[in-house]
Amino acid sequence: MTARALFWLAPLVLSGACRTVVPASRAMTAKERHADALMEIVPPEIMVADLARPYAAAYTRPEKQTQAHTAFMRNLDATELRRIIREALLRHFSEAELRALAAFYATPEGRACMAKSAAFAAEVVPACAHEATQAFRKTALDAARGTLP
Repeated sequence: MTARALFWLAPLVLSGACRTVVPASRAMTAKERHADALMEIVPPEIMVADLARPYAAAYTRPEKQTQAHTAFMRNLDATELRRIIREALLRHFSEAELRALAAFYATPEGRACMAKSAAFAAEVVPACAHEATQAFRKTALDAARGTLP
């Protein structure tokens, strides 16, 4: 290729690179809108604040409980929390289910249920995790002894 051809080719390549179309941000789907609406009824940060209360209660002095809860909330990555919850909602629920959940949780009864769900989860999830851990340990012992059914 001659220098003259390169002289004309370079501006064409550069002008093409400058005109590269950046894709527009995609529109949100109805399913995504319903998931977002659901998360706005009782924001995840409020639910996690309720979940943190029992852990902060482990401190005997009230001022330490308050300090522990404040530190927990300060250390919480709210953006990551919202991303995790949103992705899980989109993965596990259909558009119709998210619409129905958002409609229910927008009612006074639904808001009350949503507000109580964090305290409920704070009580139940650790207990379930403990029971599951115990069952896994027993199963591992059974496997080691060769007594699996």
